[in-house]
Amino acid sequence: MLKNFIFDWSGTLIDNFHCFSQIYNYIQKELNGPKISDEEIRENFTIPYMKFWNIYYPDMTLEEQNQLFTKYTHQVDEAQIYPGVLETMQNLKKQGHQLFVLSGDPTSKITLQIKNAGLTDYFKKVITDIHDKDLALKQVVNEFNLDPQNTFYIGDTAGDIESGKSAGIKTIGITWGFNSKSTIQKANPDYIINDIIELDLISNS
Repeated sequence: MLKNFIFDWSGTLIDNFHCFSQIYNYIQKELNGPKISDEEIRENFTIPYMKFWNIYYPDMTLEEQNQLFTKYTHQVDEAQIYPGVLETMQNLKKQGHQLFVLSGDPTSKITLQIKNAGLTDYFKKVITDIHDKDLALKQVVNEFNLDPQNTFYIGDTAGDIESGKSAGIKTIGITWGFNSKSTIQKANPDYIINDIIELDLISNS
């Protein structure tokens, strides 16, 4: 049975968690804010981003956060796709499955990262600048007439899992992204995987 895989981007296919952690540390030093570990970031990270930032900086506005983030973005390591992503996309597409990306990240950023990763030809559609993933997932399902029972949203946060459930499709939580495994487990996805290559097992089930 052919399946449809809709991927979140940041933290799911591309490793920008450490970029985020580095930016947090720069901002923490500038604002003399609380120091937190990568483990704490993974436990508390949530979407939209301001929910996370306001845990530690209650008075920070979206405009201030955007200015600080932009200020330090070019001072951190360049994000790279996770090991096994390219090979897994090749295998899934070769098997005839439909692949999509759906993310809140800016179009220009994702387009360049997908190109640099050699992934341009693998996705049927890349949907970016999303502010409401619940609605966007439903729109993709309707636009491409996808069977909800054979459509999966793969994400690295509890919010991704909740959005997939809201859209009435299957969910796959991954454990190498922005949320910890325990946080993902609490969201109760249909599947939890610890390595991208495990998607091959789900695709053939």
